Amino acid sequence: MLIHWGRGLSVRLREVKYRKWKVLYLTVLSNRPIKKDSTVSFLFSNLYRFLKDARVKILLEKIYGLSSLREDTAAIRNRCINMMRENTTIPFTYIGSVPCIGGKIAGVQIIGVIQDDKNSKVDTIFFNEEPVGRVFETDEFKGIYLSGISGLRKDGKSERQSPTRQAEYIVEQCQNVFGRQGLTARNIIRTWIYFPRILRWYKRFNKIRAGFFKEFGLISGNKTYLPASTGIQGRGRPKEEIFLDLIAFVPKKKHIGSASMMRSNRQNEARKYGATFSRGVEIKTDNSSLLHLSGTASINQKGKTIYIHDEQGQITETLINIGALLESKKAHLKDIVLTAAYCKNRRTYQTFREITKYLGLDEIPFIPVYADVCRDELLFEIDAIAVKQHGLKDE
Repeated sequence: MLIHWGRGLSVRLREVKYRKWKVLYLTVLSNRPIKKDSTVSFLFSNLYRFLKDARVKILLEKIYGLSSLREDTAAIRNRCINMMRENTTIPFTYIGSVPCIGGKIAGVQIIGVIQDDKNSKVDTIFFNEEPVGRVFETDEFKGIYLSGISGLRKDGKSERQSPTRQAEYIVEQCQNVFGRQGLTARNIIRTWIYFPRILRWYKRFNKIRAGFFKEFGLISGNKTYLPASTGIQGRGRPKEEIFLDLIAFVPKKKHIGSASMMRSNRQNEARKYGATFSRGVEIKTDNSSLLHLSGTASINQKGKTIYIHDEQGQITETLINIGALLESKKAHLKDIVLTAAYCKNRRTYQTFREITKYLGLDEIPFIPVYADVCRDELLFEIDAIAVKQHGLKDE
């Protein structure tokens, strides 16, 4: 569904219906640069009014915008969200990035839920009295959505901390939340990991992450479960070297199903070349397959970058790789409900626009931002969430 709000703003919306609730995936985009605070206020006022009128509870909220305007944008957002009339603060993630279209904000993504079941509930999760996420619990499953988990400590000690120490502090926070929510690392289905200096220490981070996964039992002998993940450039607060969003899922009934890794016939497992994440993760429910697609780029089966210095080649290869991953689950690009497109430079972005227009992919809710990918020669990357819906089974 496409909704026009005026001032160049539009909303791409997808509702996925279940028996006792609906999950909503919403992206706010603009067809021209957002240059005025009044337009930012207009965006968030319309967003939260729409969510309130539709009785939507926010589970995950991501804002892509200029890092220099983080505090100003957050202040406007926090003022506008009061109309949601929740009893507690709703956390969000601000990804500092330059909008490809220009202006202050590239877009906003929301995952929310409309509850028709009195036995389900949405609560805010806290760590050290700070809101860090949301939990949606029903009699069938529990979903955990952590937002903007930061490597920075409130005590100021982060000034002397290396990126490694900040990564360890993020794990400490996640372990604390997991312990209180009755989760394990095996329940993680998706992470987004943001680094302001990704090219400087991404390889080192992969070694750290692999060590944690072995410690948590996700890598053990011939048995391996790795969540879907995106590792991408994103600027946080000053001196913040890493921050993270995370989704975890705990099934309570057999028909909900557990998470399973997705495989690609075009790319080998990322672990083969030292990156500890899966190509994607699928969760099957009664009437749908929820597909979390990891950050995907122009990398071949041997783990090598292909089409170096070729924007058109890399973008086309990436779209084919994403399409093949979706096709493995009988889904298609049109089933994408949330996605971001990371462009190395302006030429890459212009080529991306030309290709998507030529292929008729304008309806996919891409949020395009400038960002470094995990390799300097990579010019483009996409990550996505897709939903392939089927008919509801009888009770």
